[in-house]
Amino acid sequence: MNAVATLEDRAIAAIDPSGLGWPPTLAIEIALHEQPVKEICTAYGIDREEWSRISAHPAFRKELEVAVNMLKTEGMSFKIKARLQSEHLLGESWRLIHHDDTPANVKADLIKFTVKAAGLDASKDQGHAVGGGGSAFQINIQLG
Repeated sequence: MNAVATLEDRAIAAIDPSGLGWPPTLAIEIALHEQPVKEICTAYGIDREEWSRISAHPAFRKELEVAVNMLKTEGMSFKIKARLQSEHLLGESWRLIHHDDTPANVKADLIKFTVKAAGLDASKDQGHAVGGGGSAFQINIQLG
């Protein structure tokens, strides 16, 4: 990255939960087996000690397992490419949401999208999309 980070950008990055402690595409690249793990780690600037820490982490191991299974069932499809992009874009979304110059409506849209993508919106609980886009079905039974 050639841009100089401001103090605000560095402070935001320090608490950014989109970071995993390893690059978000690392597990998928390893699952693809297109290069040896050593070359992939070198490209990411990960040394042997850091790789030992990452590869032993239960969350990374699960992420790698998911990536391997996804590649078995889906191959290198558009969906996997979109997932790789979305992992990178999550960090950009976090930065924009917390930047003072981002318009409030953009922040709101990014927050709503993040909540929806995480499955935390009410649409699943209510059986319809947020905003009333679904139809309601009701049965009334009157006795007497």
